[in-house]
Amino acid sequence: MSSKWIEIARTGTFTDSAGRPQTFTERDLAAIAQHYDPQKRDAPLTFGHPASDKAPAFGWAEQLKSEGGKLFARFRDVPEKVRELVAGGHYRHVSMSLMPDRVSLRHVALLGAAQPAIDGLKAVEFEDGGDAITVDFAAADSREAAARGEGDDSMSIEELQRQVGQLTAQIETLRAENTELKKKAESHKQDKEKAEAAREDAEKKAGQAHADFAAYREKVEGERREARVSALVKAGKVKPAEKAGILDFAARLAAQDDTVDFAAPDGTTEKVSLEERYLRELEARPVDERGTDFTAPPAHAGGDDPAFDYDKMASKL
Repeated sequence: MSSKWIEIARTGTFTDSAGRPQTFTERDLAAIAQHYDPQKRDAPLTFGHPASDKAPAFGWAEQLKSEGGKLFARFRDVPEKVRELVAGGHYRHVSMSLMPDRVSLRHVALLGAAQPAIDGLKAVEFEDGGDAITVDFAAADSREAAARGEGDDSMSIEELQRQVGQLTAQIETLRAENTELKKKAESHKQDKEKAEAAREDAEKKAGQAHADFAAYREKVEGERREARVSALVKAGKVKPAEKAGILDFAARLAAQDDTVDFAAPDGTTEKVSLEERYLRELEARPVDERGTDFTAPPAHAGGDDPAFDYDKMASKL
């Protein structure tokens, strides 16, 4: 079929199933042929007129031409089984389906039953509630067929059985493909659910690890802070009564992200945290010196004084 031009329409006036006349002129057929571009929208070859565009295709219209008041189509990728059915006379007629603009070819259908003739012309039908115009043309006029002795379109039992067997095989193939697609879809769904569960588990573990690390770091910093202040108490630079308040105040400073400049004894300046500067200043105090900011009980060191302003003390540092 791919090398032959197949007649799919001709000029004339036809009556659709609703009793409305439909006329196609040579200009109409030429417009359909000129408008067809398979690179933009190729029209499939189908068995009958499918209810939707999701039906399988059994070939594709490769090219259209208008000549002598007729519209022809040439097809490609037609399966051998379809060729055999056509050659056996099981699908003698074709029917073209147009989009509502009457120039865009929607599909070309192979028809197994003879269409009724009206003055030698075939019926016009509307598919999908009028959304698409379907024009059916028989391969030959019924009166011409009668003259050739082909008026009886019935098939023998053997031919019917053969056709039913072929169609049954097609149905089984489609069922098997559908089952396989369902299995793949289910497998994909399960893989997606597993991946989602793994992601949630990883996020949960990461959150827990972050919390555990934060708690561990806080514990280590607390022990380090306790050791430094205890050393200050032992060295006589901090009174034992000051220890709890200093630890509390240092912990509050550690919670802030600000840094300050600290002048080292050697004259260099470095960026340190508020807590580190506070502890270094305590460590730099002479043993026998108590500054006004560190008298017992030191207001800045925390304690139970509600009037103590930690932010003000931090800004002072």
